[in-house]
Amino acid sequence: MSHEEKTIRYQIFFRESEFMFDHTVTVSDDKFEHEASESDVPDWCRLEYKQCPNCTLSTIWHKHCPLAVRLIPFVNLPECNSYDEVKAEVTMENKNVVAETSAQEAFSSLLGLVMATSGCPHTNFFKPMAWYHQPFSTPDETMYRVCTTYLFSNFLHKKGRQMVVSFDMLKMIYKNIHMINVHIASRIHSYSRTDSAVNAIVLLDLITKDLPIAVDEDLTELKKLFDSHKNLFG
Repeated sequence: MSHEEKTIRYQIFFRESEFMFDHTVTVSDDKFEHEASESDVPDWCRLEYKQCPNCTLSTIWHKHCPLAVRLIPFVNLPECNSYDEVKAEVTMENKNVVAETSAQEAFSSLLGLVMATSGCPHTNFFKPMAWYHQPFSTPDETMYRVCTTYLFSNFLHKKGRQMVVSFDMLKMIYKNIHMINVHIASRIHSYSRTDSAVNAIVLLDLITKDLPIAVDEDLTELKKLFDSHKNLFG
């Protein structure tokens, strides 16, 4: 059986220097994950090193943290600051997206893709969103995509059974992601020559903490978008 692949290339050009960060993520539809680079794996990638408390992997079967191994290229960035101005070009099969933004915003968009397809069990929920990756999504756009992904998955896996829609599991997913963000940032902090990678994870974590709050507030902003649907399900 043949597998479909998608390739997403990020090129991040720094305004104040000649440095360009070039990173390609290739995802196949067999596991919806991308391969780690073939570079030497440093000690900080060992699974037991600052292992997340909620990690479900065993050091008996897994020598390295799958997410940490895929973050090696980000730790080896030359000296730069998270607030540096950059031009980011994202090349996909059907479109190119260009944004002039900060290094932190650009790397946050890329890291969201890398984390979702890293093979970390706690990021599996985000694989469908990564397959249809949308670079530089705003927090509101991310909230929309997360909620629709969650509800559609709920529909698919509970089809034929009585559906009781609850966002409790989504909040648990984000609680686990928050824990991963905190510990992976701690893991790479001492080894990174720049603050861009760590701050990009911090930016992702701000979105992580915002979504459960929005769910608790009854998703008022999103509900307004669907007022025209009342007659469909009345």
